[in-house]
Amino acid sequence: MIRLAVAAALLGLSSCSMLGLSRTVVVDHPRITTSSGVTYEDLIVGQGRAVETGDEIVIDYVGTLAEGTQFDSSIDRGQPYAFVLGEAPLAGWNEGLLGMRAGGKRRVGLPPERAYGAAGIPGLVPPGASLTFEIDLLSIGTPGH
Repeated sequence: MIRLAVAAALLGLSSCSMLGLSRTVVVDHPRITTSSGVTYEDLIVGQGRAVETGDEIVIDYVGTLAEGTQFDSSIDRGQPYAFVLGEAPLAGWNEGLLGMRAGGKRRVGLPPERAYGAAGIPGLVPPGASLTFEIDLLSIGTPGH
């Protein structure tokens, strides 16, 4: 049974390759936890070099509260978000996106102190809320280019 599942997964990856699709699908989703409590797991591994602090990146994201309620989405706005890694609006993004590759998709979990903290965002994010983001890394560049 396991061999059949592995064979099917490999066949699926081979089919993607033959169709010219360049995304690598991750079968096992190891979850990494940083020393500050940020968690991340690759859902899709992109291609090319890994993003580093100081790189300008463009992302699409969907943010949800712990119980699953969506509170923000660049996709719903139709407006990807660009910033320099290391200067993210949420401190946890600087940790959770490091090492990602363009075309990748990652689930990032932020404890309150790496998100909006004790204040939250009135009417949107409760005080002390842990958040989850699904983030697509659309491109990596260097600031000013």
